[in-house]
Amino acid sequence: MSYEKKDMTYKILNTITEYPTKARAIIETLGSVEYKQLTQDELLECISKFDIIFVQLGLNLHKDVLDRAKNLKVIATSTTGLDHIDVVYAKEKGIAVVSLRGEDAFLRTITGTAELAFGMLIDLARRSPWAFDSVKSGVWDRDLFRGHNLSYMTLGIVGLGRLGSLMAQYGKAFNMNVIFVDPNVDSSLYKKVSFDEILRASDAISIHVHLKEDTENMFDAKALEKMKPSTYLINTSRGKIVNEDALLEAIQKKKIAGYGTDVLAGELDFDGTTFSSYPLVEHAKNHENVIVLPHIGGMTVESRIATDVFIAKKMAAYLASSV
Repeated sequence: MSYEKKDMTYKILNTITEYPTKARAIIETLGSVEYKQLTQDELLECISKFDIIFVQLGLNLHKDVLDRAKNLKVIATSTTGLDHIDVVYAKEKGIAVVSLRGEDAFLRTITGTAELAFGMLIDLARRSPWAFDSVKSGVWDRDLFRGHNLSYMTLGIVGLGRLGSLMAQYGKAFNMNVIFVDPNVDSSLYKKVSFDEILRASDAISIHVHLKEDTENMFDAKALEKMKPSTYLINTSRGKIVNEDALLEAIQKKKIAGYGTDVLAGELDFDGTTFSSYPLVEHAKNHENVIVLPHIGGMTVESRIATDVFIAKKMAAYLASSV
Protein backbone atom coordinates (compact mmCIF):
# COMPACT_ATOMS: atom_id res chain seq x y z
CA MET A 1 0.00 0.00 0.00
CA SER A 2 1.34 3.45 -0.89
CA TYR A 3 0.73 6.66 1.01
CA GLU A 4 0.89 9.79 -1.14
CA LYS A 5 1.74 13.14 0.40
CA LYS A 6 -1.41 15.08 1.25
CA ASP A 7 -1.96 18.60 2.44
CA MET A 8 -0.56 19.05 5.95
CA THR A 9 -4.01 19.02 7.52
CA TYR A 10 -3.44 17.36 10.88
CA LYS A 11 -1.17 18.37 13.73
CA ILE A 12 0.15 15.09 15.10
CA LEU A 13 1.92 14.40 18.39
CA ASN A 14 3.93 11.18 18.58
CA THR A 15 5.12 10.28 22.10
CA ILE A 16 6.47 6.82 21.28
CA THR A 17 10.17 6.30 21.83
CA GLU A 18 12.28 4.69 19.07
CA TYR A 19 9.47 4.95 16.54
CA PRO A 20 10.37 2.83 13.47
CA THR A 21 11.33 4.47 10.19
CA LYS A 22 8.65 2.65 8.21
CA ALA A 23 5.93 3.88 10.58
CA ARG A 24 7.31 7.43 10.45
CA ALA A 25 7.08 7.38 6.67
CA ILE A 26 3.37 6.57 6.91
CA ILE A 27 2.25 9.06 9.54
CA GLU A 28 4.29 11.90 8.05
CA THR A 29 2.04 11.74 4.99
CA LEU A 30 -0.91 12.56 7.23
CA GLY A 31 0.16 15.91 8.59
CA SER A 32 2.80 17.77 10.57
CA VAL A 33 4.33 15.44 13.15
CA GLU A 34 6.12 16.41 16.36
CA TYR A 35 8.04 13.66 18.15
CA LYS A 36 8.22 14.34 21.88
CA GLN A 37 9.00 12.31 24.98
CA LEU A 38 6.76 13.86 27.61
CA THR A 39 5.92 13.63 31.27
CA GLN A 40 2.24 13.57 32.23
CA ASP A 41 2.41 17.24 33.24
CA GLU A 42 4.06 18.20 29.94
CA LEU A 43 1.33 16.34 28.05
CA LEU A 44 -1.31 18.37 29.90
CA GLU A 45 0.40 21.58 28.85
CA CYS A 46 0.69 20.83 25.12
CA ILE A 47 -2.21 18.53 24.20
CA SER A 48 -4.56 21.37 23.21
CA LYS A 49 -2.79 22.13 19.94
CA PHE A 50 -2.85 18.62 18.45
CA ASP A 51 -5.45 16.81 16.32
CA ILE A 52 -3.94 13.34 16.66
CA ILE A 53 -1.79 11.69 19.31
CA PHE A 54 0.18 8.44 19.22
CA VAL A 55 0.76 7.06 22.73
CA GLN A 56 2.05 4.00 24.49
CA LEU A 57 1.74 2.89 28.09
CA GLY A 58 3.25 5.42 30.46
CA LEU A 59 1.08 8.39 29.50
CA ASN A 60 -2.57 8.57 30.53
CA LEU A 61 -5.33 10.15 28.48
CA HIS A 62 -7.92 10.38 31.19
CA LYS A 63 -10.52 13.10 31.78
CA ASP A 64 -8.07 15.78 32.91
CA VAL A 65 -6.10 15.48 29.66
CA LEU A 66 -9.12 15.04 27.39
CA ASP A 67 -10.72 18.19 28.82
CA ARG A 68 -7.71 20.16 27.61
CA ALA A 69 -7.58 18.40 24.24
CA LYS A 70 -9.74 20.97 22.45
CA ASN A 71 -8.69 19.89 18.95
CA LEU A 72 -8.08 16.20 19.47
CA LYS A 73 -9.81 13.94 16.95
CA VAL A 74 -8.02 10.58 17.24
CA ILE A 75 -5.94 8.71 19.80
CA ALA A 76 -3.69 5.95 18.45
CA THR A 77 -2.24 3.31 20.77
CA SER A 78 -0.41 0.15 19.77
CA THR A 79 -1.91 -1.81 22.68
CA THR A 80 -4.86 -4.10 23.31
CA GLY A 81 -5.31 -2.89 26.88
CA LEU A 82 -6.91 0.56 27.06
CA ASP A 83 -6.88 1.40 30.75
CA HIS A 84 -4.50 4.31 30.05
CA ILE A 85 -7.30 5.95 28.02
CA ASP A 86 -10.74 7.00 29.25
CA VAL A 87 -12.43 5.44 26.23
CA VAL A 88 -15.97 6.27 27.35
CA TYR A 89 -15.21 9.94 27.94
CA ALA A 90 -13.26 10.15 24.68
CA LYS A 91 -16.31 8.83 22.83
CA GLU A 92 -18.50 11.42 24.55
CA LYS A 93 -16.16 14.11 23.26
CA GLY A 94 -16.16 12.68 19.73
CA ILE A 95 -12.57 11.43 19.94
CA ALA A 96 -11.88 8.13 18.18
CA VAL A 97 -9.49 5.52 19.58
CA VAL A 98 -7.42 3.48 17.14
CA SER A 99 -5.88 0.45 18.86
CA LEU A 100 -4.93 -3.21 18.48
CA ARG A 101 -8.03 -4.46 20.25
CA GLY A 102 -9.98 -6.88 18.06
CA GLU A 103 -7.21 -7.22 15.47
CA ASP A 104 -7.04 -10.97 16.03
CA ALA A 105 -5.43 -12.07 12.76
CA PHE A 106 -2.56 -9.62 13.19
CA LEU A 107 -2.20 -10.19 16.92
CA ARG A 108 -1.71 -13.92 16.45
CA THR A 109 1.68 -13.02 14.95
CA ILE A 110 2.73 -11.10 18.09
CA THR A 111 4.05 -13.65 20.57
CA GLY A 112 6.31 -11.69 22.94
CA THR A 113 3.95 -11.43 25.91
CA ALA A 114 3.16 -15.15 26.02
CA GLU A 115 6.85 -15.98 25.67
CA LEU A 116 7.64 -13.72 28.61
CA ALA A 117 4.87 -15.26 30.71
CA PHE A 118 6.23 -18.75 30.19
CA GLY A 119 9.75 -17.52 30.83
CA MET A 120 8.70 -16.14 34.22
CA LEU A 121 7.10 -19.47 35.06
CA ILE A 122 10.39 -21.24 34.31
CA ASP A 123 12.31 -18.67 36.36
CA LEU A 124 10.03 -19.11 39.38
CA ALA A 125 10.05 -22.90 39.21
CA ARG A 126 13.84 -23.14 38.72
CA ARG A 127 14.72 -20.06 40.82
CA SER A 128 17.08 -18.95 38.07
CA PRO A 129 17.15 -15.16 38.81
CA TRP A 130 18.35 -15.82 42.36
CA ALA A 131 20.79 -18.52 41.28
CA PHE A 132 22.31 -15.98 38.89
CA ASP A 133 22.52 -13.41 41.69
CA SER A 134 24.36 -16.00 43.78
CA VAL A 135 26.86 -16.65 41.00
CA LYS A 136 27.41 -12.91 40.55
CA SER A 137 28.28 -12.70 44.24
CA GLY A 138 30.94 -15.40 43.81
CA VAL A 139 29.02 -18.43 45.11
CA TRP A 140 28.86 -21.63 43.02
CA ASP A 141 26.52 -23.92 44.97
CA ARG A 142 23.81 -25.72 43.04
CA ASP A 143 22.34 -27.29 46.17
CA LEU A 144 21.03 -23.87 47.18
CA PHE A 145 18.70 -23.76 44.18
CA ARG A 146 16.78 -26.99 43.79
CA GLY A 147 13.74 -26.03 41.77
CA HIS A 148 10.84 -27.98 40.29
CA ASN A 149 10.09 -29.64 36.96
CA LEU A 150 7.22 -28.20 34.91
CA SER A 151 6.58 -31.57 33.30
CA TYR A 152 3.41 -33.19 34.68
CA MET A 153 2.34 -30.00 36.47
CA THR A 154 -1.18 -28.72 35.80
CA LEU A 155 -1.17 -25.36 34.03
CA GLY A 156 -4.35 -23.33 34.41
CA ILE A 157 -5.06 -20.72 31.74
CA VAL A 158 -7.45 -17.90 32.67
CA GLY A 159 -8.63 -16.65 29.28
CA LEU A 160 -7.98 -18.88 26.25
CA GLY A 161 -7.69 -16.10 23.71
CA ARG A 162 -4.65 -15.32 21.59
CA LEU A 163 -2.09 -15.16 24.40
CA GLY A 164 -3.76 -17.81 26.52
CA SER A 165 -3.72 -20.20 23.55
CA LEU A 166 -0.01 -19.58 23.01
CA MET A 167 0.66 -20.17 26.70
CA ALA A 168 -1.30 -23.42 26.50
CA GLN A 169 0.80 -24.55 23.53
CA TYR A 170 4.00 -23.85 25.44
CA GLY A 171 2.64 -25.80 28.40
CA LYS A 172 1.87 -28.80 26.18
CA ALA A 173 5.40 -28.62 24.74
CA PHE A 174 6.67 -28.96 28.33
CA ASN A 175 4.40 -31.97 28.92
CA MET A 176 2.11 -30.07 31.27
CA ASN A 177 -1.55 -30.89 31.82
CA VAL A 178 -3.41 -27.83 30.50
CA ILE A 179 -6.84 -26.72 31.75
CA PHE A 180 -8.60 -23.43 31.10
CA VAL A 181 -11.50 -21.20 32.05
CA ASP A 182 -13.11 -18.88 29.51
CA PRO A 183 -16.87 -18.29 29.14
CA ASN A 184 -16.43 -17.29 25.49
CA VAL A 185 -14.27 -20.17 24.26
CA ASP A 186 -14.66 -23.92 23.79
CA SER A 187 -11.74 -26.14 22.87
CA SER A 188 -11.17 -29.75 21.94
CA LEU A 189 -7.47 -29.38 22.74
CA TYR A 190 -7.69 -28.53 26.44
CA LYS A 191 -10.07 -29.29 29.30
CA LYS A 192 -12.51 -26.48 30.13
CA VAL A 193 -13.20 -26.09 33.85
CA SER A 194 -14.71 -23.60 36.28
CA PHE A 195 -12.72 -20.76 37.83
CA ASP A 196 -12.97 -22.53 41.17
CA GLU A 197 -11.42 -25.69 39.72
CA ILE A 198 -8.62 -23.69 38.07
CA LEU A 199 -7.76 -22.28 41.50
CA ARG A 200 -7.87 -25.63 43.30
CA ALA A 201 -6.28 -27.90 40.69
CA SER A 202 -3.50 -25.82 39.11
CA ASP A 203 0.20 -25.93 39.95
CA ALA A 204 0.65 -22.80 37.84
CA ILE A 205 -1.92 -20.23 36.72
CA SER A 206 -1.39 -17.73 33.91
CA ILE A 207 -3.74 -14.76 33.51
CA HIS A 208 -4.74 -13.65 29.99
CA VAL A 209 -7.91 -11.55 30.29
CA HIS A 210 -8.63 -7.86 29.70
CA LEU A 211 -9.14 -5.57 32.67
CA LYS A 212 -12.88 -4.99 32.97
CA GLU A 213 -15.35 -4.46 35.77
CA ASP A 214 -15.83 -8.21 36.21
CA THR A 215 -12.11 -9.03 36.09
CA GLU A 216 -10.78 -6.30 38.41
CA ASN A 217 -9.66 -7.97 41.65
CA MET A 218 -10.49 -11.35 40.09
CA PHE A 219 -7.67 -12.80 42.17
CA ASP A 220 -8.70 -11.50 45.57
CA ALA A 221 -8.11 -12.96 49.04
CA LYS A 222 -10.91 -15.49 48.57
CA ALA A 223 -9.49 -16.75 45.26
CA LEU A 224 -5.92 -16.89 46.53
CA GLU A 225 -7.06 -18.87 49.57
CA LYS A 226 -8.26 -21.67 47.27
CA MET A 227 -4.90 -22.07 45.55
CA LYS A 228 -2.37 -24.70 46.56
CA PRO A 229 0.68 -23.54 48.56
CA SER A 230 2.83 -24.89 45.71
CA THR A 231 1.12 -22.84 42.97
CA TYR A 232 2.84 -20.17 40.87
CA LEU A 233 0.74 -17.24 39.60
CA ILE A 234 1.75 -15.42 36.40
CA ASN A 235 0.23 -12.09 35.35
CA THR A 236 1.03 -10.35 32.06
CA SER A 237 -2.46 -8.84 31.64
CA ARG A 238 -3.11 -5.91 33.99
CA GLY A 239 -2.06 -5.35 37.58
CA LYS A 240 -5.54 -4.63 38.90
CA ILE A 241 -6.77 -8.10 38.00
CA VAL A 242 -4.84 -9.25 41.07
CA ASN A 243 -5.55 -7.66 44.44
CA GLU A 244 -1.98 -6.88 45.36
CA ASP A 245 -2.64 -6.43 49.10
CA ALA A 246 -4.18 -9.88 49.28
CA LEU A 247 -1.44 -11.30 47.05
CA LEU A 248 1.33 -9.90 49.23
CA GLU A 249 -0.26 -11.43 52.31
CA ALA A 250 -0.62 -14.78 50.54
CA ILE A 251 3.02 -14.68 49.45
CA GLN A 252 4.28 -13.71 52.88
CA LYS A 253 2.23 -16.44 54.59
CA LYS A 254 3.32 -18.97 51.91
CA LYS A 255 -0.23 -19.65 50.79
CA ILE A 256 1.09 -19.68 47.23
CA ALA A 257 4.61 -20.43 45.98
CA GLY A 258 5.36 -17.40 43.85
CA TYR A 259 4.20 -14.54 41.65
CA GLY A 260 5.64 -13.43 38.32
CA THR A 261 4.33 -10.22 36.80
CA ASP A 262 5.21 -7.50 34.34
CA VAL A 263 2.24 -5.35 35.36
CA LEU A 264 1.44 -3.51 38.58
CA ALA A 265 -1.87 -2.10 39.78
CA GLY A 266 -0.32 1.31 40.39
CA GLU A 267 1.91 1.61 37.33
CA LEU A 268 -0.25 4.23 35.62
CA ASP A 269 0.42 6.54 38.55
CA PHE A 270 4.20 6.31 38.35
CA ASP A 271 6.02 9.56 37.60
CA GLY A 272 7.43 8.86 34.16
CA THR A 273 10.07 6.14 34.51
CA THR A 274 10.55 6.28 38.29
CA PHE A 275 8.68 5.15 41.38
CA SER A 276 9.48 4.44 45.02
CA SER A 277 8.44 2.21 47.92
CA TYR A 278 6.02 -0.03 46.06
CA PRO A 279 5.03 -2.82 48.51
CA LEU A 280 5.30 -5.75 46.09
CA VAL A 281 8.67 -4.54 44.83
CA GLU A 282 9.93 -3.95 48.36
CA HIS A 283 9.05 -7.56 49.18
CA ALA A 284 10.82 -8.82 46.07
CA LYS A 285 14.07 -7.11 47.09
CA ASN A 286 14.55 -9.55 49.95
CA HIS A 287 12.61 -12.68 48.95
CA GLU A 288 12.99 -15.33 46.27
CA ASN A 289 9.35 -15.80 45.30
CA VAL A 290 8.36 -12.67 43.36
CA ILE A 291 9.53 -11.45 39.95
CA VAL A 292 8.45 -7.97 38.82
CA LEU A 293 9.32 -6.69 35.33
CA PRO A 294 8.52 -3.20 33.91
CA HIS A 295 5.65 -4.14 31.54
CA ILE A 296 7.96 -5.54 28.87
CA GLY A 297 5.69 -8.27 27.51
CA GLY A 298 5.30 -6.71 24.07
CA MET A 299 8.60 -4.82 24.13
CA THR A 300 10.63 -6.94 21.75
CA VAL A 301 12.28 -5.36 18.72
CA GLU A 302 10.12 -7.41 16.37
CA SER A 303 6.86 -6.75 18.22
CA ARG A 304 7.38 -3.01 18.50
CA ILE A 305 8.17 -2.55 14.80
CA ALA A 306 5.22 -4.70 13.72
CA THR A 307 2.67 -3.05 16.03
CA ASP A 308 3.77 0.52 15.38
CA VAL A 309 3.65 0.01 11.61
CA PHE A 310 0.26 -1.70 11.88
CA ILE A 311 -1.23 1.18 13.89
CA ALA A 312 0.27 3.75 11.53
CA LYS A 313 -1.43 1.99 8.62
CA LYS A 314 -4.68 1.68 10.57
CA MET A 315 -4.59 5.40 11.34
CA ALA A 316 -4.03 6.24 7.67
CA ALA A 317 -6.95 4.02 6.69
CA TYR A 318 -9.18 5.54 9.39
CA LEU A 319 -8.45 9.11 8.29
CA ALA A 320 -8.99 8.19 4.63
CA SER A 321 -12.37 6.68 5.42
CA SER A 322 -13.48 9.51 7.71
CA VAL A 323 -12.83 12.34 5.26
